[in-house]
Amino acid sequence: MSEYRPLLATGELVKDYTPLFHYIKTAVELGRDKAKEEAIIKNSDLEKVRELTTTTKLSLTDLIDKLSDHIRHRIDPEVAVKALTKYLGHEVPEEYAVIYYSRLIACWVIEAATTLNIVKISSRST
Repeated sequence: MSEYRPLLATGELVKDYTPLFHYIKTAVELGRDKAKEEAIIKNSDLEKVRELTTTTKLSLTDLIDKLSDHIRHRIDPEVAVKALTKYLGHEVPEEYAVIYYSRLIACWVIEAATTLNIVKISSRST
């Protein structure tokens, strides 16, 4: 597990950002600058969090799902498969890799939104 985190990450939702760093490194190795750039959170991602959390009350799982859908088109499938395969040490299906990275980035966005006081994550016990 890596102690390194990307900008504004707290580690609250993602304990290990190593797979993200593998994705970015793989994108660079493959000459996929757009894939590298698209893996970085954007202001529009933070605005999406604001929009989703002010229009309705969402569970954390629902927020991750909606953000993942918002981010998914930005994931380069070839980069995702190569990076996740390297990280896990075995082949993974393309669909799995794309979902994995879109959810990882969605969690990073939520951590960043928490850091910037856009949203507050609360735990409730019922």
